[in-house]
Amino acid sequence: MPVEYKRYWLKWGSGKWLFISLAMLCLSFLAVTPAEAELFYTGDVSIDSFSATIDVTDEAAVSAEYVLVNHGDSQEAINMTFSPPEATARIDENQLANPVIFAPGETKTLSLSYSLELQTTESQGIMFAPMLFFDEMANSNKADSYSVRLILPEGIKRITYSSLPYTDTADQDGRLLIIWEKSDFYPAPLAISWTTLDLNIAAVKKATPESVTSPGEVVEIEVTVQNKGTEEISDITLVDSFFPGTFEPVEPLSEFDLIEAENSDPRLYWKKEIDSLEPGETALYNYSVKVKVLGLETRLDPLVVLTNDTPVSVSNDVILHSELAERYEPEASKGFPTFYVIIGAVIVAAIIAVVFLLKSRKKA
Repeated sequence: MPVEYKRYWLKWGSGKWLFISLAMLCLSFLAVTPAEAELFYTGDVSIDSFSATIDVTDEAAVSAEYVLVNHGDSQEAINMTFSPPEATARIDENQLANPVIFAPGETKTLSLSYSLELQTTESQGIMFAPMLFFDEMANSNKADSYSVRLILPEGIKRITYSSLPYTDTADQDGRLLIIWEKSDFYPAPLAISWTTLDLNIAAVKKATPESVTSPGEVVEIEVTVQNKGTEEISDITLVDSFFPGTFEPVEPLSEFDLIEAENSDPRLYWKKEIDSLEPGETALYNYSVKVKVLGLETRLDPLVVLTNDTPVSVSNDVILHSELAERYEPEASKGFPTFYVIIGAVIVAAIIAVVFLLKSRKKA
């Protein structure tokens, strides 16, 4: 097993730099306080609305639109940059040219179009990161509305994971359409995964206790797995992962492995193999870990479910709350992206990393 997981890390591929960069960017936001407001654009131009359509065929074709409004009484000149930098950008139907001048009360529409490559395996996924920067800074205001429409290829009946809860689903010319709609929301990164295998298996993770008061406390994890399909599912593997600097295995120790791969940080894995689940059958498993380091929030990343070495489902993540959060709660109302919003982007990077890491097993 250790050799296999070392191969996972070594074969992660060039995409890791996207996730690492995103994580580093988001981590840089975690320490923001009102005294450090210069890290955010605080001018009068804000994102009134954000909308995007992701059309998935052999690749994921993305078209995104930002409606920007100058709510101030004076003219503003802004250098606008975005991710990915190779996207085609137009402002009010003209090619984007910096700086962009906003007259008082003026509205402009920024349109981006680009493609995201897909993996040619049974498990697929994308990281959609709608990042727009104002003079190289993130906007401190929430968008009034946020809308993302994902159109999946023919034959895909469901997604296996979404980092944000989706609002609705529909049929669009025989293809599954999934819709995310939010209001008063930061345009956060969105991680989505699906599989070409027609399997419907669900995993739910719970933790007891739900709050941690001091380092050294033991947390019991309960994992429930259910076959929600109409056929038997065989060769199921559950894999959960942790940073060993934050968590320590307690029991059963035989189900844990600490992997120290080259060119990556050590990772602690919990693994459980299931021979099969009949239609409607549910299986329940327990293990426990010790919390070594206590933060504002101690987060347990989603567990990955594989069948025949292919990721087919991802559980929820779990937040262990801490009394430390109460000390920082007053800062959340200052008008800047809060810890609780921005940390989600870091977890997106971790989820995608684990999913693509594990699915490379078939190539090892």
